[in-house]
Amino acid sequence: MQIIRIVVRMTAFLALTIIISFTIFIILTAAFLFGRREEARQKYAHKLFNIFLKVTHVIMGIRIHWSGKSPKEPSVVMGNHRSYLDAVVLPTSFPVVFVGKQEAKAWPIIGWGASVLGTIWVKRDNKESRKATRIAVKERFDNGYGVIIFPEGTTNKNPELLPYRKGIFYLCAENGFQIAPVAIEYRDPDISWVSGWFITHTLRHLGVRYIDTYVSFGPIFKSNDAEKLIVDVRSWTQKECTRLRELIDSKA
Repeated sequence: MQIIRIVVRMTAFLALTIIISFTIFIILTAAFLFGRREEARQKYAHKLFNIFLKVTHVIMGIRIHWSGKSPKEPSVVMGNHRSYLDAVVLPTSFPVVFVGKQEAKAWPIIGWGASVLGTIWVKRDNKESRKATRIAVKERFDNGYGVIIFPEGTTNKNPELLPYRKGIFYLCAENGFQIAPVAIEYRDPDISWVSGWFITHTLRHLGVRYIDTYVSFGPIFKSNDAEKLIVDVRSWTQKECTRLRELIDSKA
């Protein structure tokens, strides 16, 4: 049964990704010819992306348990990074772009689809790339987009969050961008991919019937003090992750 579930889910997800990515590509290409690419990206690409998220939840058996209120205005949405699934459990009411590590850009289909959506790719060990990323984030935000970023920089299975990368906080402080923190936990902590073969890990978890996910949105943080933002946002996220894990374990 697990093998059948894996095959069906992989096939359906890849087909969905190709269809949505191709549709967005066609819409944006047509809009570009008429000088309305940005309008189309915000309006139609955002709607298609949210459809993609909802259908992905059904295909993958992702059950999300929500708490808190998601932001209504464009924000820099910052979540702890537990899994590669984090990117598909954060629907928003406003158009967004992701900030992702450069290596993921080369992933077949998924990386291509993310590029079509306008993902900002960053080489985290390259100073110039990080600088270009901050400039790109500001441009997107100024154009009415929100940004989703995982400031730990990589997936982390441990209860203690990794140190948050500071660049995005200084950008938010300098430009008055509001930060909407998110805490993410999974019923199965082993869903975090930290070592081993990516494909093997993915296939193992695609075989389970449901992937229970707990997502909690926190209060909006806004300040001209970057160091304070780092402490406040990370502190809230750490406490909320601990609360969610205790809640999950109490139901075991």
